[in-house]
Amino acid sequence: MSIISDLQMYVWLRKLVREQSGITGLETAIVLIAFVVVAAVFAFTVLTTGLFTSEKAKETTMAGVAATSSTLSLKGAVTAIGGPVVNPADTCVAGACEYIDHIRVKFAPSGVEETAFQPGNVMVTYQDDVNLELLPFFDGLGQGWIDPNNLRQDINTCRTGWNGMGPPPLPGQNPKSWCYKWGPSSGDVPDEIIEPGEIVELYIFLNNLDAANRLAINQQFRVEVVLTTGAVIKIDRTTPPVIKGIMHLD
Repeated sequence: MSIISDLQMYVWLRKLVREQSGITGLETAIVLIAFVVVAAVFAFTVLTTGLFTSEKAKETTMAGVAATSSTLSLKGAVTAIGGPVVNPADTCVAGACEYIDHIRVKFAPSGVEETAFQPGNVMVTYQDDVNLELLPFFDGLGQGWIDPNNLRQDINTCRTGWNGMGPPPLPGQNPKSWCYKWGPSSGDVPDEIIEPGEIVELYIFLNNLDAANRLAINQQFRVEVVLTTGAVIKIDRTTPPVIKGIMHLD
């Protein structure tokens, strides 16, 4: 009886020594946990990278849209004033008009949001077959813009580049410049924000171009208005076959 018991005990001990099912199960669990951890880290990395990439792509897209979308748009017709200007009409005399004295263009916000307009940061260029000019902003009007209540004098001040203070420009040194006037809804003291419903009008003076190369009849020209934000506003027009006092260039 004891011999059988000892034999059974021996067989049981051998099986216990050789049995590795518990060890195999533990190794499998460790490997499974390692796979889960690695997969979780990989998934987190992929999601984080994807979100970062998506955000950067959104920023790039929005920046591209802002760079290619103009914050201002042309409003109404482009008006040209013939020269030489004779007061009090502020235009040339019929039959004696020789060239374009200045060009007037009106701008309004492109959308429903307000737009910053700081003249000192706005660049205006003029180009035709023989001229390529960077026209600076003329800030010699005291208040900075053409006052509708002092329209004639302010326009002439911008045309000549002299506000009556100090010595006047010498012949041939008159600046090629531009001024601006706010629309009627801007109030008596306009700010540097163009709100929906407001209009800003640029007076671009070309009378001081070289006498032999002034803008005259049947000439193509381009005016570019470069703002701090948004796309460049390009205005391409052709002058009429006859210079008149007031001309609409559509």
